[in-house]
Amino acid sequence: MKKLDFKTYGEFTDEMLNLKYDSQIIYEGYTDNLITSITGDLELKLNYGTSNTYSVLARKFGDHVVWIPKLPLDSDYRYKTIVFTLRQFVELWTFLKYRAENDLEIIKNIRSDELKLIWMMGARGAERIDDTSSLIQSVKKNILALSTSLEHQDTTFNNLIQNNWVLNKDRLIEEGDNWECFIAYLDNGVHEEWEVFKKDQEDVLYIHLGSGYCLPI
Repeated sequence: MKKLDFKTYGEFTDEMLNLKYDSQIIYEGYTDNLITSITGDLELKLNYGTSNTYSVLARKFGDHVVWIPKLPLDSDYRYKTIVFTLRQFVELWTFLKYRAENDLEIIKNIRSDELKLIWMMGARGAERIDDTSSLIQSVKKNILALSTSLEHQDTTFNNLIQNNWVLNKDRLIEEGDNWECFIAYLDNGVHEEWEVFKKDQEDVLYIHLGSGYCLPI
């Protein structure tokens, strides 16, 4: 479980919030500007401590709340895989004086194409992304080479990029110590490497969604 830290400071009418996930700032600004549900989805307007805003949408996945990218994505859109346990969600919402049970009711269950979207965000290029199809094309163009271990899984890798996913299990697994990493090397965009898969010490292969969270294949 990744650590979630939060604190407020300043006057009540201009209260400021500092929110950290896995020791990294994901929001710093006015408390009232973080959460909205005006579009029908529960949404966080993250800024990672900058002056820019990057919206993510809440989805339920088993006993977790997963924050997914909000399409379309501008060329400078920033995304980090963020997963709350239900307990962390309730703790943060309670701290911010929201009724967690009410907002949990409006959160939709995650779809398989949304999990695929999270996975591919680690390899997008620098162009604007309008939909999942354009993201797939961006990822395919952005890949320069594969690590030796990933070359041996190239059929599985290409099928996951090209084809629709079928969601068989509603559970996320956090990677363990010394898990093997399967890497794709990238041309441009935010990252130079994409950690595509992880393999545990029993040789079980997982899709790596980011931030150490994995999905059984």
